[in-house]
Amino acid sequence: MEISFNKEELKKLVEIAVMADWVMTAHDTEDDVRKDEYLQLIQKIFATAWKNGMKKEIEHLEDINEFFPDETWEESSLARAFINEFEEKTFWDELVERLAERELNRKLGNKKAGSFEEHMEIYEKFASSFGEEFAENGITNLQVVKPEAPKAGKKS
Repeated sequence: MEISFNKEELKKLVEIAVMADWVMTAHDTEDDVRKDEYLQLIQKIFATAWKNGMKKEIEHLEDINEFFPDETWEESSLARAFINEFEEKTFWDELVERLAERELNRKLGNKKAGSFEEHMEIYEKFASSFGEEFAENGITNLQVVKPEAPKAGKKS
């Protein structure tokens, strides 16, 4: 199978590889063999780009024979812009979702809502409230409150 790319398409393919690499490895603390074939393919894309004139965008570390995006290029690329936008949206979406779920569980206790619609109505009320708060104030009003320890001699 042969696939050919013009220079602009190759650059976009490299940016897609940068995004994929970030999603798979940005928060890793140890190797994950499930990723090996994907990372090898990303190396192949970077090597092909380097060999086809993208030497300012891709660095080749000869001692380990691996290819990496140039840090300055990567930081100014659309790939980095997309990654930053994704992380920003994900942060707020996850924060709202997890807090809304927490409040829903507190409200319902160990009970289930009467119906899926009731569940979603309660959830959406909390999610909307948190969403509005964070849209207006960011995390300025967000606090972590630790529960008080029971006082000695008193039963809780």
